[in-house]
Amino acid sequence: MNIYDKTHDLVRAIKESPEYREFMEVKKVIDTDEQAKKMVKDFIAKQMELEYDMMGGKGEDKATTEQIQQMYQLIVGNSKASAFMQSYMKFQRLVADIYKILGDSVAEGMDFFEKK
Repeated sequence: MNIYDKTHDLVRAIKESPEYREFMEVKKVIDTDEQAKKMVKDFIAKQMELEYDMMGGKGEDKATTEQIQQMYQLIVGNSKASAFMQSYMKFQRLVADIYKILGDSVAEGMDFFEKK
């Protein structure tokens, strides 16, 4: 068994998954609407900014959270943006599950790096 061949098999399986195919289809649609595309990009960027701040030890910024909620309401009101976000979240869940499976399978021995 060649690990690189298996990795390529995994990539093929991901690209054949319903989540990936749907995501690529809605991406084509949103690519035709610059306003919806910008709305989604701005929303995701703002979400990531908040998550990075919180991971860095900053408390939750109520103003940013409110801004994200307002941005989300605009997305919900735009059919292309809304369809993209739903598909994006499904695909991201698939990728996160794969990362978790990989991480869990190679976690043995990683306790070496824990502080004691």
